Amino acid sequence: TKFFKPVKDLASMTSAIAQTAVALERIQKILDADDIIHERPDATDPGTVKGEITFDHVAFGYGSEPPVLRDVSFTIKPGQVVGIVGPTGSGKSTVVSLMPRFYDPTGGRVLIDGTDISAHKLAALRSQIGFVLQETVLFRGTIRENIAYGRPDASDDEVLAAAKLANADEFISRMPHGYDSVVGERGDTLSGGQRQRIGIARAVIRNSPIMILDEPTAALDTESERLVIEGLERLMKGRTVIMIAHRLSTIRDADKIIVLKDGVVAEEGSNDELIARGGVYAELHRIQFESPPANAAGAA
Repeated sequence: TKFFKPVKDLASMTSAIAQTAVALERIQKILDADDIIHERPDATDPGTVKGEITFDHVAFGYGSEPPVLRDVSFTIKPGQVVGIVGPTGSGKSTVVSLMPRFYDPTGGRVLIDGTDISAHKLAALRSQIGFVLQETVLFRGTIRENIAYGRPDASDDEVLAAAKLANADEFISRMPHGYDSVVGERGDTLSGGQRQRIGIARAVIRNSPIMILDEPTAALDTESERLVIEGLERLMKGRTVIMIAHRLSTIRDADKIIVLKDGVVAEEGSNDELIARGGVYAELHRIQFESPPANAAGAA
C-alpha cells in the first residue's frame, strides 16, 4: 500500500494540477503581453509626468467578445483623486488596464499629459504608474526585498522610510530578523493587513506620480483597515489617484467620480452631486446604504 495513494490524495493531486495549469496559463499571458503590445520604433521616454489622464472616445473589446467599452471620454487633472464605479462588467478594470498599456484600445486614444501613451516606451510609461490592489502578492524572500521589488536599487534608508509611511515598520521591527525576515510564497506568514501595508510601502518606494487603487481595504478587519487607510492617505498626497470602487464609502471624498455603464461614461461629478441627480450612482448608493423596507422580510 505504500506505493499507492488513497483516492482522497489522488483527488487532491488532481486539483493541485488543475490549479497549477491555470496559474501557468495566467503567467504565460503576462509573459506574452509585450508580444501583443508593440513598442513603436520611435517611442520616447516621457520622463516624470504631471499626471493628467485623458480618455478620448476610447473603445475596447476582448477578442471576438462584445465590446466592454464603446465610447469612453473623460479627463483627470494632475493631483486629482478620482473614483471609478459602475455595475459588474461595466469596464472599471478595463479602464485602468489601458493606462499602462496592458491592452491597447480598439478605438480612440489614451493620453497622459496630452501625449498618446502609445508614443512612449513601455517600461518608461509603466514606471509612472503604481498599483495597490485588493490583495498584495508577495514573493519568497526577505521583507526588504519585497518592499524594494520593482526598484531593487533602493537603499536601506529608502526601504525604512517607505515602510514607516505605510505603517509597516511597527510590525516589521517586531519580527525575529526585522527587515531580513523571510516571508513564504504569497506572504502566507503575514496577515492580510500586514501584506497590504507592504504593498503600500512598495508603491511608496516606486514614487510613481499616478497611482491606481483597487479597493485595497476590502478584505480587512476594522483595525487593519484603519492602519492601511492611514498609509494610503500618505501615499496619495501629491499624486493623481484612480480608485476602482466597489464600496462607495471609499470614494465619498473623491474630487470626482466617474460612473461607467453599458460601455460609456453615464455620469460624472462629486458624491453629493451624483446622489442629488438621482441617476445610476444614486441607485448604486441606495442599494448599498439604504435598509430594505420594514415589511420586506415578512413579504419574503
